[in-house]
Amino acid sequence: MSSTENQFTRLMERVRAGDPEAGKEIFERYGKAIQRIVRYRLDRRLRSQFDSLDFTQDAWASFFRISAEDYNFQTPEELVAFLTRVVCNKMNSAYRKRCQRSKNGGRKFRCVQEYVDEHPIRQPTPSHIAMVEDEWQRLLKDKPPKIQRALEMLRDGYSQQEIAERLGLYVKKIQRLIKKLNDGTTSP
Repeated sequence: MSSTENQFTRLMERVRAGDPEAGKEIFERYGKAIQRIVRYRLDRRLRSQFDSLDFTQDAWASFFRISAEDYNFQTPEELVAFLTRVVCNKMNSAYRKRCQRSKNGGRKFRCVQEYVDEHPIRQPTPSHIAMVEDEWQRLLKDKPPKIQRALEMLRDGYSQQEIAERLGLYVKKIQRLIKKLNDGTTSP
């Protein structure tokens, strides 16, 4: 068993024992990953109606409500997969309540289950993770700190408006940055 797996096992034992510091630590380690999943899967048309943090918090609340005997996660990947299923179920439930039929019988919004069926969760391979990380570092290289932060926020699922407000930039600046990246131009 690797050092990382040992640390995770010890952390889960502390969580099972009810240690609040362990709960905080597990949230800090894996909370961003769950939030990214929500932001990635949350339909753009529904983002104004739902806050990704609400779904994330609901998933964590469900995790901490299950009995300690049910914490059988041997690896961080198992925990993230479990939380992903929980958060997808929560989004599915919320979407089902919001899915409406238009006058011609079509749906205004797609339910999350349809989306999940079309976009199954695939676990990246280690080589894929390394290639993506190399490409990410290449993309950030020689960029001003504010542009680097904007790119990180885009990666984390923030909207262009949120990034502009938080970094004191114009939305048009963010849009030009995205266009340049899509066109293959790497200058800021």
